[in-house]
Amino acid sequence: MEDTKIAENKTTTTTTTMTNNDSNSSSNSEIDNSVDNLGGGDIEDLSNYILSKIDESSTATGRPARKYSEQDTSTPEWFDHKKHFFILSFSGKPIYSRYGDEVALNTFMASLSAMSSFVESSNDELRYITAGNYQFVFIQKNPLNLVCIANTGEPYQMIKQQLEYIHALIISVLTQSNIKAVFEAKYDLRDLLGGTDKYLDNFIHQTNSDFSILLNSVNCLRLNNNIRNSITNILSNRKCDSLLFSYLISGNKLISSVKHKKTPSLKSQDIHIVMNYVLSTSSFRESESWIPICLPNYNNTGFLHLYICYLYADVCLLLFSNQAESFYQLSEIKTMISKDLEQESIVDELNRSVALHDYTTSFTDVPNLLHFLYKNRSSNYSTYPIFSPPYSIHKKEKKRLFRLYQHIINHVNNSSNKPHKYYYHTSATETIIVAISNHHELYATFSPLETKKNVFESFTLLLQWITKDNSIIIQ
Repeated sequence: MEDTKIAENKTTTTTTTMTNNDSNSSSNSEIDNSVDNLGGGDIEDLSNYILSKIDESSTATGRPARKYSEQDTSTPEWFDHKKHFFILSFSGKPIYSRYGDEVALNTFMASLSAMSSFVESSNDELRYITAGNYQFVFIQKNPLNLVCIANTGEPYQMIKQQLEYIHALIISVLTQSNIKAVFEAKYDLRDLLGGTDKYLDNFIHQTNSDFSILLNSVNCLRLNNNIRNSITNILSNRKCDSLLFSYLISGNKLISSVKHKKTPSLKSQDIHIVMNYVLSTSSFRESESWIPICLPNYNNTGFLHLYICYLYADVCLLLFSNQAESFYQLSEIKTMISKDLEQESIVDELNRSVALHDYTTSFTDVPNLLHFLYKNRSSNYSTYPIFSPPYSIHKKEKKRLFRLYQHIINHVNNSSNKPHKYYYHTSATETIIVAISNHHELYATFSPLETKKNVFESFTLLLQWITKDNSIIIQ
């Protein structure tokens, strides 16, 4: 992807006015908006307040050196990466680059900003540019521009979704109103995001490999339904006035969740942002933690306060509060939850399920099945097996199947007409059949050598198995 190569291509530019469907969430009176009170004050007060909220282990050492930081447009290695992500201001000021140092890429990012500004000057909005095998995807989120340059063959809509996830992650650190205040005061946003590069890096990697994000859903831990119900009852019974949500997770899998107030439920994107923070911060495993976090789909203008504590090696308790002074209350609730789990003899079974969560297609007893994805559209919960042969043998095969799912999911859900109810794809490498209803989405992969009769029979058996086995997904 050298500049000269791009210039030599006959570039086809598709420019379309894009309606902003990302309406801001309405303000919620239950959220602590104390940080917004600083918006009218000195920007140093604002920046110091926000910096105090960022992980101490990151801010103590400043902005750590990043992998590939020595690369830029003058090094051939920089062009070898298949997928670049950039965050810059509307004026072209660099904020983040997945590969290389954003300061060294200042001129390159200014060029990206110029492309967007040129189209904007015609009262239009630049969505993407196709240049040979490369796709430049833009989203404008005032006062930020987010750009992805990819040579991966992914659909535009999928890359756009990934950029929106990245923008949501930035909002979760600062809130939308504070980002605007920072730019109005001409303060350097990079200073406020110092130490958060690892969260962006990890999140980008996750959006390129996580099926639950691809499905806009949350993956559930496979767990006996009676045990799960007992855990849910314990979480439900242990509460206080400031507690909004209780979540029990294992890695990026949901064990159980409870909403304690009459308030909007958390969206999948917000849950993935929280899980990313937990998985990316090893210090959370060592002690109880208390951090502010903005959940963009819940309220993008203020902070909630999140209590984080690992009850066991890979089981983490998350308690969301609307009050900054609730730490000790929530710590007591954690102690009571832990005791309740022990008294009901749940701990051993829970830890066993965490260790044995992963399952293969052989677990289903469905003949000829190679892989599948299932999403409950009512709850936005999902389940899927780990890769088995032929996909588990080579990393490229895993990525190829992931990319194929991207195209099929995009095709059946973003059709210009009504979404498909059934879809049948066959090629030299696999056959994929899809069924979409008001209740669920099911994508099942079979050998390309199977007859249609066998595929449909196995597909029906798979759907019956998912419906009957209430341990694989929260009902």
